[in-house]
Amino acid sequence: MDKLVDLIKSHPEQINALAAVCALFVSFLSILLTVYTLWLQRRHNFKSLTPIASITVGDYEDNLEVRLRNSGIGPLIIERFTASDGNQERDDIISWMPSLPEETYWSAFTANIDGRCIPPNQDVLLIQLNGDANDGKFALFRDEVRHALSRLTIKVEYRDIYDRKMPIKQRDLKWFARHLPEQDMLTSQKKA
Repeated sequence: MDKLVDLIKSHPEQINALAAVCALFVSFLSILLTVYTLWLQRRHNFKSLTPIASITVGDYEDNLEVRLRNSGIGPLIIERFTASDGNQERDDIISWMPSLPEETYWSAFTANIDGRCIPPNQDVLLIQLNGDANDGKFALFRDEVRHALSRLTIKVEYRDIYDRKMPIKQRDLKWFARHLPEQDMLTSQKKA
């Protein structure tokens, strides 16, 4: 121990230089560790706030509906929504639907949803038709709506709150044709 004290007393400038080099090395290591930690935190934030678009459909005897749901855990910001029959594109579903018969109304519909934000585990009801399945006029119109929906393909372009483009979500609505008479199903499949 005495030799160490003597070394420090006899060479103070070299010891100061060594301490300065060690401090510089530790500072450099702490900067690298901070940058790495910030990178990990940013990556975690991106993953923990990722939206996931899903297009859900409901096809029942008394209810038809199409919804756009955010199944992720971050806000979903819609850049562009389109409904297409293969030839034309429109920015909503309601414009593709047949004319309403008297005393029949849409339960809900949403026109243009571009620019809209959907919070996590929430959805936007794009179109909904409710009625009495035993009512012949409603049943006839319900089948017309099924036929119109079965020809459509929905496409959603969206981003997250970090302005990153997410994968495009697309779904055809041929599911609605499964209750249509055989001839209507063949016609809608040929058009698609």
